[in-house]
Amino acid sequence: MMKKILLIAALLLPFLLSAQTDRKVDAYGNLLYQYSRTSVINPQNPSERIVTFTFVNGNAQRAITFRQESLEGTVSWLETEGGETGTETIVDFVTANLAPGQTIAWRYVFAPKKGTTPAVLERAALMIMEEDFGTEKIILQ
Repeated sequence: MMKKILLIAALLLPFLLSAQTDRKVDAYGNLLYQYSRTSVINPQNPSERIVTFTFVNGNAQRAITFRQESLEGTVSWLETEGGETGTETIVDFVTANLAPGQTIAWRYVFAPKKGTTPAVLERAALMIMEEDFGTEKIILQ
């Protein structure tokens, strides 16, 4: 019986919780940046996902933009402290200019545009801009 419960939990976990995280360090092991995007099913409304995006800045000034596609869903920002939000045709975004060592955490609800089936979180992208105008784009699945 316990094996069945563990098997069912293992199969359902990807639908209930998803996460993507990474970090980048320089040749000396100093943190350049670290980010994480996690999502969970909203317990008050199972068709929605509550998403948290966290970014830890390293030792240099950086500007970042987090972009969430919204083709099949809608984005409702819950927390965007330190950032400015905006919307384009199929993308909702938040942008911030981060001081060295600064950490931000943004939260939003992702809901389906139609129906009450659980929202499938669409692609997102993180744009990281350095002081020398170099830009790195990271696609989040």
